[in-house]
Amino acid sequence: MDMLLFPNWLLFAGLFLFLKIYNPTRLYLDNSTALAIAVGLAIVIDSSDLGNVPTPFWVLSVIIFAMFSSVPYWLSGMVGSVIQQLLLLNEQSVQDKRFTDESEALSKISSLMFLMYALDSGVVFRPLLAVISENIEQGANVGFDTLYFYITDSLTMMAMVTGKYMVLLLCITICCGYVDLFFKKASLSISTTADIKAITVIIILNLWLLQDQFYVFKQIMKKAGYE
Repeated sequence: MDMLLFPNWLLFAGLFLFLKIYNPTRLYLDNSTALAIAVGLAIVIDSSDLGNVPTPFWVLSVIIFAMFSSVPYWLSGMVGSVIQQLLLLNEQSVQDKRFTDESEALSKISSLMFLMYALDSGVVFRPLLAVISENIEQGANVGFDTLYFYITDSLTMMAMVTGKYMVLLLCITICCGYVDLFFKKASLSISTTADIKAITVIIILNLWLLQDQFYVFKQIMKKAGYE
C-alpha cells in the first residue's frame, strides 16, 4: 500500500525518460502509454529488486543508456534509405509514381523489419530489463571512442551490404537506357523501360532485402554486445 501511495519518483522519472528516448518505445508508444507503464512499474517494483538505488545520477545514466541502446535502431533503416535514393536517381523514376510512392515506404521497411527481428528474439526488451535489474551506471560510462568506432563499423558493414544494390541498380538503369533507345522510334520506350525496371527491382528486393536485413540485425546486435 505504501508503494501505491508513495512510489519511488526517481524510479518513475528514469523509466519514463527511458521510454521517451529509447527508439522503439519513442516511436510506437504515445505519451499516455509511456506514462502509464512508468507509473505502473514504479508502483510494482520494490527497491530490493533494483540493480542500484535510484538517484539523480542514476536518472542521468538512464538517459545516456537509452541513447546508446537506440543506436542500432537509428542505423537499421539505412539499407532501405540507400535503395530509395538509388531508385530516385534519374528523372524517369521520379516521374513514375510506382517509384516515388513505394520508395518512400521502402525506406521505412528496413526499420520495421529490424524491429520485428528484435521483437521476435526479445532483444528489444533487454535494455528496459537492464534499467530495472542491472547496474547501468557503469555501462553508461562508455567512451566517445567506443561509440564512434561502433557506429563507423556498423556503417561500413551497411555500405558493403548496399554496395551490391548500387551496382545492380546502376546496371539496370544502363540496360533500360539501351532498351529505351532501341524502342525509341516505336513509341514504346516510356511504358516498356518503366515496366522492366519495376519488375526487376521488385524481384531483387524480394530475393535479397529480407535476408540482408536479418544479416544487418545479427551483425549490429553482435557489435552492441547481444549474442
